[in-house]
Amino acid sequence: MKIKIIKLLAAGLIMFCMANVNAAGPERVLIIGDSMMRVTAHATTLALDKHAGVTTKSQTSLGSGLARLDAYDWIAKVDELVKEFNPDMTVAWFGTNDRQAMQTETGIINAEDPGWEAEYARRIGVIMDKLTAAKGARVYWLELPVMREKGVNDFVEIINRIAKSEADKRASVTFFATRGILGRKPDAYSPNVIGPTGKMIVLRDSDGVHLSRPGADRIAEALDKEFYK
Repeated sequence: MKIKIIKLLAAGLIMFCMANVNAAGPERVLIIGDSMMRVTAHATTLALDKHAGVTTKSQTSLGSGLARLDAYDWIAKVDELVKEFNPDMTVAWFGTNDRQAMQTETGIINAEDPGWEAEYARRIGVIMDKLTAAKGARVYWLELPVMREKGVNDFVEIINRIAKSEADKRASVTFFATRGILGRKPDAYSPNVIGPTGKMIVLRDSDGVHLSRPGADRIAEALDKEFYK
């Protein structure tokens, strides 16, 4: 009889501890983005799913973004995902494919036009607001890393500036810095770093844009530590 009581108490203690762990971080995590997020979504899913009581859902689309909503409507997709999954945390990564013209109600805005940044900021803001509409819901919007090619990186700097500006307007949104995680210097392209064992770790894909699996793992590990401190 005493053994049964001890087992019941132990089981209750385990459940109590698990509940406390869950309460310390998000329980329903949505992971969304364009091609930049594809490998990272898988790595992050594996990292977060290790926590008891945590459910993840990922939605990525190669070649998509917030510029060509006529090709893939991320705003409509976010509505669908929020209704279906009801996340209390979303990790978002967009922008690498967005150096394109945007179709608006008043016509087409080219990437070089004065109104392009304002329209892109509006779209980011709409998605952030939809993802944080539920009480307590939060968003982590990932900073794009330094790109190898100067022209690509110059545009990425614009995307980061816009995204950070929109995030800073919203208490429920965090612009999450990735450059210190993905390189030796936050302002320089670093395809690889030296790991703690002295071996070289390749962080970036050969295209100079996307992440390798070890690079994605680094982002996933950083998010895991951020959410479940």
